[in-house]
Amino acid sequence: MASDDEYRVAMSGRWFLAFSFLLLAVHEAHELAHAIAGRLLCGEWPVRDFNSWHFTSDCASWLPTASGPAFSYALMLAGGLIAARAGTPSRWAGVALIFAANPFARLFTAVMGGGDEMVVGQRMAGLSTRTPALRIIVAAVVALLCIAAIAAGWHGIAGLKRRGLWFTVVLLWPMVLTGVGLFVLGNGLLRANVLVSPAIAGAPLLVYLVSALAAVLAAMTGRWLVPRRAADPAFS
Repeated sequence: MASDDEYRVAMSGRWFLAFSFLLLAVHEAHELAHAIAGRLLCGEWPVRDFNSWHFTSDCASWLPTASGPAFSYALMLAGGLIAARAGTPSRWAGVALIFAANPFARLFTAVMGGGDEMVVGQRMAGLSTRTPALRIIVAAVVALLCIAAIAAGWHGIAGLKRRGLWFTVVLLWPMVLTGVGLFVLGNGLLRANVLVSPAIAGAPLLVYLVSALAAVLAAMTGRWLVPRRAADPAFS
């Protein structure tokens, strides 16, 4: 087995590019988890944009809301298991999976009293408002899950040059890229009626075009998430 030092690399520009495509694809997969669960459990596709969705009729089930974060936490778990394989280059792919699931955004939103987890908690508790106790409990559960994932990501990048700097970057970049690229620019285009029709399974055409492009690019660059040895010029 190779030692950690053998894979002690500077952050590769192409790893970061592949990571960016992956996180865009993962974001859409999270939203599709909501939408597909809604269609299966509530009988209709939710109307949606790049980050929000709603049903046009009543749906008593809270499972469509829970499906998105359930997917994200499952991805964090899978990434954490791969990232735990110290001394192997595949751990870098595990790191990418962890942070592509955007644990910081999930934690930040829950602490601020919002997010899917808060909606699920409120529905499960049968409360009409988000009480202080509910906010504390939900935030604590989300913090437990997300901090564990973030810690696994920190462990996974052991040996990375400028470890602290790049840890901060990969932790926050998903929130920045999705927030600016999708929520601001993407939804802004939708409000300007750019490719809003035809609507497919509740989502405008623009959502599917952007998501399909991200998925194709993520598939094409996925091999870049597993670096070769530091001696390779591409990673020096």
